[in-house]
Amino acid sequence: MTASNPQIPKVSIFTLGGASYVEDIVNIKIVPVDPEESTITTLDGVVHKDIGVTTWQMEIEAVQDWDSARPGFAWYCWTNQGTSKAFVLKNETGTEAAATPKFTGNVIIKPIGYMGDGGVFATSTVTFPITGTLTLDATP
Repeated sequence: MTASNPQIPKVSIFTLGGASYVEDIVNIKIVPVDPEESTITTLDGVVHKDIGVTTWQMEIEAVQDWDSARPGFAWYCWTNQGTSKAFVLKNETGTEAAATPKFTGNVIIKPIGYMGDGGVFATSTVTFPITGTLTLDATP
């Protein structure tokens, strides 16, 4: 058996709408959303089951950077809320491979929260639904 290639996010690439926002990101991941499931039992005692298609979402924790000049991630989300934007997410730099795969797709932008606990860096979490095709590139 060949050894596994576990991921340890260190230096990552994250672009949204063509611009880099990795500078503001604390934690980011793509996760599946459980599909809807329905069952019904007909009078003959047979159980029929239907399971929908798995969808995906992007969960992000980011520092609150409201700078409009750069712009910061918080500002970008505020000014683009409700729009669909292309993204690229890749752990590490370099050529795509099993140890450094790249995901691409489109997300619907939502605004992030404002403020937080006193005396610490202000961060917020936001979940973007992924629309259309989520593409994985792990080929060298």
